[in-house]
Amino acid sequence: MRFDIEWIEHQQQPASEERLTRCHLGLTFSDQQLFRHENLLGEHQVRDSITVSAYPLALWFAANWWRLRWEPNRTTDGAPALHDWKMSHMLSAAGDGYAWPNLTFSSDGESILVNLKPSRESTGPVRYIERFEDWLAAEEYEASVDRFIIQTLEKLNGSAKQTSLHDLWQTVCEERASPVVAQQRQLEARLGYDPEEAPELLLSMLTRLISVHGKGAIQELACLGGDRAERAIHNAQQCLSATTDAIKLPMKSVRKVVELISSGKPGQPWELGQDAANKMRSHLGLDKGPLNNRKLADLLETPPQLLENQQTAERLPIGIGEVADSGRAKVVLGRKRKDARRFMAARLVADGIYAGETGNWLPCTDATTVRQKFQRAFAQEFLCPYSDLIGWMNTTSPDEELMEAAADHFEVSPLMINTVMVNHGHIPRSELEAFQQAV
Repeated sequence: MRFDIEWIEHQQQPASEERLTRCHLGLTFSDQQLFRHENLLGEHQVRDSITVSAYPLALWFAANWWRLRWEPNRTTDGAPALHDWKMSHMLSAAGDGYAWPNLTFSSDGESILVNLKPSRESTGPVRYIERFEDWLAAEEYEASVDRFIIQTLEKLNGSAKQTSLHDLWQTVCEERASPVVAQQRQLEARLGYDPEEAPELLLSMLTRLISVHGKGAIQELACLGGDRAERAIHNAQQCLSATTDAIKLPMKSVRKVVELISSGKPGQPWELGQDAANKMRSHLGLDKGPLNNRKLADLLETPPQLLENQQTAERLPIGIGEVADSGRAKVVLGRKRKDARRFMAARLVADGIYAGETGNWLPCTDATTVRQKFQRAFAQEFLCPYSDLIGWMNTTSPDEELMEAAADHFEVSPLMINTVMVNHGHIPRSELEAFQQAV
């Protein structure tokens, strides 16, 4: 991702920050021009750059640096939280009277999703044309944004005036350089708060839990967002204290774990999850086809009843495990239905692989982080290997009845079968969304 800046010279002295940093601004990603637009006020020419001031955009990137870098997608949250999230993640919030494109950034912890939608209306001064969605490595995102802000500051240095951007960017750089402050800013961002706006008691609790249960696990729980995170942690602590349910995490050693998730080349979390599941099945000598409850229970060294329907079980927003030195983990599956309990158990196995020995809590949430994506992809492939599914159905274009039969055969949910087919490009994502609404 690269910002392309062509500064517009000015004659007025002294110049304001806005006038001093006026420019023709383009944004290139994988050879695609994200700012391509039709000028509706002139001769309706199509251009790759917009005429704006770089200052308000640089200020927006600096003000939201921590949340843009670390906060996951919250578009399923309620209206107040969603509005706050959009102000920190949608480029249009840079404002200052400019018609910015409908460009959104959201983080999964290791990468940034760049999502661009074309203009829906043609009543403004410009109509943005491009549609784009792709993942950008977090390091590349940081370098691109840093470069843009620094270029803007260098242009401002022609003026003797110390601007808000100078002060803000100095603060952000100092925070990034301090491990202690950076950890706090990460937690605040994952919770959905701007710097120094998170409740002090909540931050203190999370910091204390990090020292006990590991940084990674607590950061995952923080990604649920403020109040949800606090409630989830409270419920998890209560349920873990009360339960006697436990599973054996089927891992021989940390070396074996590393082998399962590292094949020598990087990949997306869902690819790594699928690969780890296939390697785990091979490592454990599992046959092709369904992993029925008795086999799964034997593998986890737990009674089969733990994985069966339990109408008396409390449904929780998360599942969680607490690993003991013996390699067994107390678990709270947080689901009632058999297929959901099996899926959660497989996710806990996946999180044991992902976490290794970095902490003793294994959180399974609905967040869109790398760790949760890895869990879900692992559980899908572990319980219902894609090649076995296609082999059993004998088609890549199944009807609803056949997918329900496949779900019964593999002892998983129909939603999971639909999701697998969508993820492999056999069914349009719109059909999955319609199915989710129906259920």
